[in-house]
Amino acid sequence: MREYLWFACGVTVSAILFAALLFSDFWKRSAGRLASEDRADKDAAVHNGTAAGGPALDTDTAPDEKRMATSSLGYDYEVFLSFRGPDTRSGITNFLYTSLMDEGIRTYRDDKDLRCGQVVGLELLKAIHQSKISIPIFSKGYASSRWCLQELAHIVKCKKTRGQIIIPIFYDVTPSEVRLRTGVYVEALSLHETEKRYTDETIREWKAALEEAGNIKGYDLSMRNRGEGEFAKQLAQDVLVALKTPYLVVSDCLVGIDHHVDEIMQMMGTRIQETWIVGIYGMGGVGKTTLAKFIYNQLSPDFENCCFLSNIRETSELYGVERVQNQLLSGVLRQNWLIIENSSEGSRMIEERISSKKVLLLLDDVDNEIQLNALMGKRDWFGEGSKLIITTRNRDLLNDHKVGYTHDLTGMNLDQSMQLFSRHAFRRESPLDEYVTLSKKAVDIAGGLPLALEVIGSLLSRTNKERWDDKLEAFKRALVKFRAS
Repeated sequence: MREYLWFACGVTVSAILFAALLFSDFWKRSAGRLASEDRADKDAAVHNGTAAGGPALDTDTAPDEKRMATSSLGYDYEVFLSFRGPDTRSGITNFLYTSLMDEGIRTYRDDKDLRCGQVVGLELLKAIHQSKISIPIFSKGYASSRWCLQELAHIVKCKKTRGQIIIPIFYDVTPSEVRLRTGVYVEALSLHETEKRYTDETIREWKAALEEAGNIKGYDLSMRNRGEGEFAKQLAQDVLVALKTPYLVVSDCLVGIDHHVDEIMQMMGTRIQETWIVGIYGMGGVGKTTLAKFIYNQLSPDFENCCFLSNIRETSELYGVERVQNQLLSGVLRQNWLIIENSSEGSRMIEERISSKKVLLLLDDVDNEIQLNALMGKRDWFGEGSKLIITTRNRDLLNDHKVGYTHDLTGMNLDQSMQLFSRHAFRRESPLDEYVTLSKKAVDIAGGLPLALEVIGSLLSRTNKERWDDKLEAFKRALVKFRAS
């Protein structure tokens, strides 16, 4: 059973209406009244010893985990270099660091040769977490270093949860050695297992990270035919190109998305040369756009022409589908387009101007056949190897439009709902003991929708415990009123 999938759990109409209600009602209420409530909660928190008027911090939670959970969604670094100092610090790592910095690329390189302890510190975890690209330099001694393996495991995690780009360098080992097929990496992992200083789960995590990184297309220098300095300069240019690739920001507080991403990527990976259309279907608020953004970020490094069209349903209703056609042409061709008079003219322009280009296109929240035909009438409107991602609440739309693969998203189960709610309400994986009953009530109201769980958790995170019942009851009453209107 897929323990991380968003399982079907009977997403109710009430949950969908509730998610809409939270945005249309609560966020539009009087800012002054909400501010006064927050001030009252904060005053009470001073006397109760709680943080910011919300749940008290759990002293049993690791401090590194707490601080990582509240880190910025921004990027302090553009590139993180992961390497084993004795192997490459004075050679390829130094060349690469210098070349990247010369190009103005913010690069993190750990300069500590002597490290105390065996666990990667918060500074490095944050540097990895807040980098757009990670470059692991696989040398013969890389896998013998527990430090390097811990870094790599976190890099792979950030690839899955943040869409971080990994550019591996196979310095004096082959990709198959990194994938643990043979050679020194197999020996190094066997030694880690023999020493029994780390749990079986940790060893499995390291092996999985090596397997995944070894399967990523990178630079194989194991049979070098050019100087390291020359290579470093060329790689710096390639990184500049990668950094120009459109990147869509996604939330850090996500639960159960990995298997969805893996399933879609595996399906696309077998059709590299084909023009392929993927549809993501689900109720409003179930996470379609978030999943689509992850796929987009994973694919975008391989495309020069990328375009993300958000809220197509709303934009079309307000301004006409011609506005979206204009956005598509402007995004792919990287120039401001003339006003499109009608959708037929827009369709003709898209076919004529883009048919020779390999594009990555994300169509978010498509509502009807008219919109889809206006934006991607036929596959030959786009060059060979193009990838198109559609999100919609209308499954029939995907059945009718030559979609190669349809991925259904349903609501989260109770355990996943509680985890997601807790991340927003408590900045941890589970509720504090004294909040368990109230948290179950909140999760029940949300009905398995990630959007509702995020909003409720965020609203309650700054609310004193004594007021939770009142606010939860207010949510329920407002929902009844909303459904009756």
